[in-house]
Amino acid sequence: MIRSVIIIILWTTNLVFSQGVDSSQAGSLFLKASLIYNTIENKLHVSHPSDIYGNGLLTTSTFIFKNYKIVNSMFGSLNEADAIRGNDAKFAGIYGYTHLAFVEYSNKFIDVIYGRSFLVLGNGKFGNLFISNFSRPFDQLQVKYKYRSFALRSNMIQLESIDSSKRYLSLHTIGYKNKKLEVLAGESVLLAGENRSFELQYFNPLIFWLPEQVNQSTGSGNSMLFGSIKYTHSSSLSFWGELLIDDYQINNESKGDLEPNEIGLLLGIEKTEWPLTSSDLWLEYTRITNRTYQTPDVSETYTHRGFPIGHYLGNDFDMFQLYYSQENMNGKLKPYISLAYLRDGANGLDTPFDTPWEDSTVTMVTGYSEPFPTGPITYVTEMELAVDYKFRNDSFINAGLFYRRKTLQGKTVDEFSIILRLWLSLNKTFNY
Repeated sequence: MIRSVIIIILWTTNLVFSQGVDSSQAGSLFLKASLIYNTIENKLHVSHPSDIYGNGLLTTSTFIFKNYKIVNSMFGSLNEADAIRGNDAKFAGIYGYTHLAFVEYSNKFIDVIYGRSFLVLGNGKFGNLFISNFSRPFDQLQVKYKYRSFALRSNMIQLESIDSSKRYLSLHTIGYKNKKLEVLAGESVLLAGENRSFELQYFNPLIFWLPEQVNQSTGSGNSMLFGSIKYTHSSSLSFWGELLIDDYQINNESKGDLEPNEIGLLLGIEKTEWPLTSSDLWLEYTRITNRTYQTPDVSETYTHRGFPIGHYLGNDFDMFQLYYSQENMNGKLKPYISLAYLRDGANGLDTPFDTPWEDSTVTMVTGYSEPFPTGPITYVTEMELAVDYKFRNDSFINAGLFYRRKTLQGKTVDEFSIILRLWLSLNKTFNY
């Protein structure tokens, strides 16, 4: 059924919107191979776009013709740990997996993507609350409708199974964007169960899904609400924020209503062109409470192949991150400093969802509250001082110093290391 729906969507949109396309328009084939090497291990905060990749070889082929794009990307490594975002299968001494594999149809009114591709929603610099690129790309069907400054999106995503539970993620968003303001609102539901499958009511972009959850007709799920906003005050100053609501208690009638709110918050500010025209300075604060992204059912945890779907640090933490860079040599040389201060609670996505407010010692009169983050708290300071040098074929070399101070229950450990990132690419475009 899903395959038939995809074929109908692609055929219909092409028939309706392809009028006026020049049939003589040329196509292109883009081939690229990148060798990736990174010496950083166990660094908590993300400070570079390449940090989500393991060491190995990444190949990409992109075919473009008229309104269509076909992409395939493969990753391979000699080390099992570097291929952890795919699988642990080994063939001819190589650990590898399909990184991207999708077909996309796009015009001024609609975008349709079917296959394995990234999905990033939000304005965070290296992390997002709702959907980020920290997990492996999603196997999905996405339909995005566009009209002037508005966009409406629906996604059906298949996740990996956990034990006997099949898992699916559905989400939809509505967005508005002009030169000054970007606003995005959305909701998602993660479905899990032995006999669960895609449920079409959760692919309908025109209904609110929360009532569907309250009036269950096909089963429960882990649902969330999301909103983000970005305001560009000038060409050199912008502000942004994200809010994620996993569970918010409105009633106060039973002990179950004493459950703490499960909320994520992200706030940021960026100033460019100061003190020099090629300077970039930004500050971001992230706060996610305990049990966010989780339910008592482990299969409903907001993860994909063991990695968070939302923020890469999971939950039960807050973090300040300050970043400053300075481009030189027409953008080829970029020294930067990244500072992060993290308060990491004792819980996270890898700890079970507990219900201490249901304890016999807790009553509606005494109420229930817990500290944030939950103790014992690990206090972490990380600093990276490095430089990017970009050269031909989208290649770069990155080198610098890394420092971490970690304090837990009065015991402090300091670590220093030299970091090296290497990304060497060869690419070729064939036009016809």
